[in-house]
Amino acid sequence: MSLKIAVFISGRGSNLNAIIQAIADKRLDATIQCVVSNDAEAPGLLIAKQHGIETFALDHKGMKRVEHERVILEHLKTYEIDYIVLAGYMRVISPSFLKQWHDERGYFKVVNIHPSLLPSFPGVSGYEDAFNYGVKVSGVTVHLVDEEVDRGIILAQEPFPRFPDDTLQTFCARGLSVEHALYPAVLQQIAKEGIRLTPKKTKVESKK
Repeated sequence: MSLKIAVFISGRGSNLNAIIQAIADKRLDATIQCVVSNDAEAPGLLIAKQHGIETFALDHKGMKRVEHERVILEHLKTYEIDYIVLAGYMRVISPSFLKQWHDERGYFKVVNIHPSLLPSFPGVSGYEDAFNYGVKVSGVTVHLVDEEVDRGIILAQEPFPRFPDDTLQTFCARGLSVEHALYPAVLQQIAKEGIRLTPKKTKVESKK
């Protein structure tokens, strides 16, 4: 089916742009109904506007999480949405928000991309943590979101190497290129086949 998605961002929106390009190139059968941000100055909002996509920005500062999410949910009710797609959204999603996207098969229809091979290096600084640890191989994970941070069902993982002369900047850039290919591909798989609940073996970064 053609997916109807809302994309949540907090920053420059590089994965949002990759999703938009995949849709334009007909590699992804989806429609972005709305782009949501917790930062009205997020550069990714401009990307959305340049492509004629509706945006909704609500600064979370000074608001309780439950109220911030309530306002966002009220706005999303004006659209038909199949999945929430987190693309660099730097806010933890609460259980009460997730419940609004519960699927009868037991998962939440919220997808996230994480810059490490989970369960290694969860949290907001996956690339930095992996690089500073000294991994020889890192990677990217696309997973469903659940009540525990970065612990949801893994949908796909893609490794990439760390080279001896890498800086953190080149390491992160290599990871981003993987993200921009993997995320649209996984969303297209969801569009074609739905969510596969078969457990996958989790890859873990190689240590020193």
